[in-house]
Amino acid sequence: MKNRVVIIGQNLYLNPPFMEYIERDLEHLGFLEQITKIPETSSDIVTLLQQQIDRGGNLILITNKNAFTPVSKLLATMIDDTLILKESMLIPSKSEIYDDNSFLVQYGGCTINVTMAEPGEALPMFLVEHREKEGTLHIFNMDEESATVLIEPLARTQEIDIVVTTLTPGWQQVECTSKRYGQLGNFLKSVNQLLKGRVIETTNIFAYLIHRLSQRGKTVTFAESCTGGLIAAQLTSEPGSSTIFRGSLVTYSNTLKAGWLGVEKEALETYGAVSEQCVEQMLAGAKEIAHADYALAVSGIAGPGGGTPQKPVGTVYIGAKSDSHTVVEKLLFDGDRNYIQKQSMLYAYKLLIQVASEDLFER
Repeated sequence: MKNRVVIIGQNLYLNPPFMEYIERDLEHLGFLEQITKIPETSSDIVTLLQQQIDRGGNLILITNKNAFTPVSKLLATMIDDTLILKESMLIPSKSEIYDDNSFLVQYGGCTINVTMAEPGEALPMFLVEHREKEGTLHIFNMDEESATVLIEPLARTQEIDIVVTTLTPGWQQVECTSKRYGQLGNFLKSVNQLLKGRVIETTNIFAYLIHRLSQRGKTVTFAESCTGGLIAAQLTSEPGSSTIFRGSLVTYSNTLKAGWLGVEKEALETYGAVSEQCVEQMLAGAKEIAHADYALAVSGIAGPGGGTPQKPVGTVYIGAKSDSHTVVEKLLFDGDRNYIQKQSMLYAYKLLIQVASEDLFER
C-alpha cells in the first residue's frame, strides 16, 4: 500500500527533533513514498490535497493545532460532508474511526488519516493501520429481545452500533460497528464477561468450530434425513474440516435408517421416522460407526408436502450427542423447503455448540 505524508504547519517541519520523532513513529507503516511539507497559511493546500487524494492509497495529514479544524472543514467540503463534534474535535460525519486528535475518512480510493500534532507532545494514534471497526458476536440459548436488552446499554456506553438477528431459535448473531478506535475491543470483552459461556466472537462460526475442535483433537459425525447432507456440506466447505470430520450418513429411507444406523424397526413403526426416538437412535448409530466425539442427527418434514395434522410441514427433530450428554429437540419451522432445511442445519450446529461447550467457549 502506498503511504504518503503531508505535514501542514511550519512549526512542525522546521523542528528537526520532532520531525525525526514523526518519522520513527511512522516506520511501522513500511515504505513512505513521499513526505510533503506546506505552511498552514499556504493558498496551495486545496490543490495539494486534491492531487494527493486523487493518487489513492494511504494519505496521512499531520497538522498543527491551528490547521486541524480548517483541514477538517476542507476535507468535509471535498467529500460533500458536514462536521460533527466528537471528543472535542470537529470531524467529518463520515469518519470511519477516530481517536484523540486523529480521525480516518475514506474518499474514493484514498484512505485519509488526519492527525493533530504539537512539538513537545506525544503524537496521536495513526489510524491507517487500525481500521478495526467491525466485529461479529454469536449469542446462544437466548432470544433476540433478551440479547438486545442485555447488550444495548453496553453498546450505548461505548459508542457501538449493533444489529441483532436470529439465525435460528436460540442463536443470535450480533453485528457490531465502532467509530472510535479501541472501543470495539472493550465492548466485545464486556459482552464476553457479561454472557460468559454463551457468546462466541467470530465472523465465521464454522471455521471457529473447526479450529477449536481440532485444537482439542475432537471429531464430529452426522446422520441426516430431511437436510439431505446440508450439515456436512456446510462444514466441508471450510478449509481444514478434515481434521475434525469423520464422515456423514444421509438416510432418507427407513430401510437405511435401520440398516446403516441401527434404528430399531419397532421405533420406526411405533413413533415414525420423524420422532425423538428415531433421532436418538440415529445419533447413537452414527457416533458408534464413526467413533466420533460428537454426533448430530436430523429427521423432519421439510415440505412442501408430507405433513399431517400431528406432524405438519416444518416439524423437525434435531439432536446432538457427546460421550456424556444427549439432547433431542422438536422444532416447528416456518418457510419454504430450503429455508426449513437451512434453519434445521443451523439449529443442529447450535446443539453441537451446546454439547461441546467445554471445548468451544472461552473460560
